[in-house]
Amino acid sequence: MYLNRSITFALLVCLALTAQAGGSGYIGINVAVEGEGAFWNPTLRSVKVAKVSPGSPAEQAGMNAGDFIVEIEGKPVAGAKANDLKPYMQREVGQQVRFLVKKVSGEVKPIAVVAGPKPE
Repeated sequence: MYLNRSITFALLVCLALTAQAGGSGYIGINVAVEGEGAFWNPTLRSVKVAKVSPGSPAEQAGMNAGDFIVEIEGKPVAGAKANDLKPYMQREVGQQVRFLVKKVSGEVKPIAVVAGPKPE
């Protein structure tokens, strides 16, 4: 099935919050994804931070709800396939993930988030 409208995904939320192997890293963001194509691996148009968990590594690094994620680890988000960005979001505790975000003010700013332990 293909979609040509804005979609919000639990898939990328999970990618943003946990790592697959080793010590599960936690970043602390929920995202709204706009894209098209197959829902399991859409071509991304934009990724907007919908929520930042209070006290999370993302909040401590300066990420805010309303920020648009422009790049992840130097890889542009717009035009990328969702699954291609997955490896860049998976971090173990203590590992860093680098974002380039467009703030609500319009400022484009690099933000580095160090994954923390997943809260209980």
